[in-house]
Amino acid sequence: MNRRHFLHTSSAALAASALTPVLASAQTGAATRPRFQFSVKWGMIAEPGLSVTDKFKLLKDLGYDGVEMDSQFTVPVKEILAAQDATGLPAQGVVNANHWSIRLSDPTAEIRAKALEELLAGIRYTHAIGASTLLLVPGAVRDEKNENKEQVWERSIAGIRQAIPLAAELGVRVGIENVWNRFLYQHGEDAPADQKPDEFIRYVDEINSTWVGIYFDLSNHRKYSYWPDWIRAMGTRIIKCDTKDYLLAKDAKDGRKEGFCDIGEGSVDWPGTRKALADINYYGWISSEVGGGKRDRLADNLVRMKKHLLGI
Repeated sequence: MNRRHFLHTSSAALAASALTPVLASAQTGAATRPRFQFSVKWGMIAEPGLSVTDKFKLLKDLGYDGVEMDSQFTVPVKEILAAQDATGLPAQGVVNANHWSIRLSDPTAEIRAKALEELLAGIRYTHAIGASTLLLVPGAVRDEKNENKEQVWERSIAGIRQAIPLAAELGVRVGIENVWNRFLYQHGEDAPADQKPDEFIRYVDEINSTWVGIYFDLSNHRKYSYWPDWIRAMGTRIIKCDTKDYLLAKDAKDGRKEGFCDIGEGSVDWPGTRKALADINYYGWISSEVGGGKRDRLADNLVRMKKHLLGI
């Protein structure tokens, strides 16, 4: 076991030990609160002139538990390993590169093959830096003739299944993210605001692998659903979470417009979200995905995460 894997294993052990009093209180009927590890996307760190190690140190100093890399092609493995060794802060996950433009669902076989190559490269990179998950957008519905829902479903599952043996060999889980890709939900101005996650669940269940789960963004579909219901329905299929907020038009005041926003500034029901995560016994990583910035901006973001996700 090398040092970076020791760091991740140690973090997991500490998290497990921290749950003992929580689980004990649950048995007596006392209120419980989920235990989260807070992370940011790599691209949110906007302090100029910092090395990779300096950025890790910044997050460590601010109190973050880890970081999620934006791509397998952005930062060399050796620099991440050096930064982890210097700080003890883990790179907990990776976002697969180019999955919006080079898609597993593309109508062209050559592009689908390239998408698979990049998925495999992402799995290898994730393993090499000691991270545990690779976030994947599996495809996008672009037209009704060449890349419709049925084709995205079939092509993307075929590609993901080809990557499962490597994921299993290297111990990397692939997390399918719920995003605005017009797939597995209805999109548009006339789309219902009370949609269910049934198709998303059926899609992941059809892949039918321990190594593929849901990377759940806590606000991406707030416009189209009541989030806590999705969390409970998806249950233990959820392996990690992203977070930001979303302001609905009905809640917008003082000239604000509907759209994504900072945590706590929108229409996400945070108490309901906390309760739903507790109901499915979710413990683990929640990675922030908002506009980045310098130290003060990142510090404020962590305060918001703790306030709205832990209720403190």
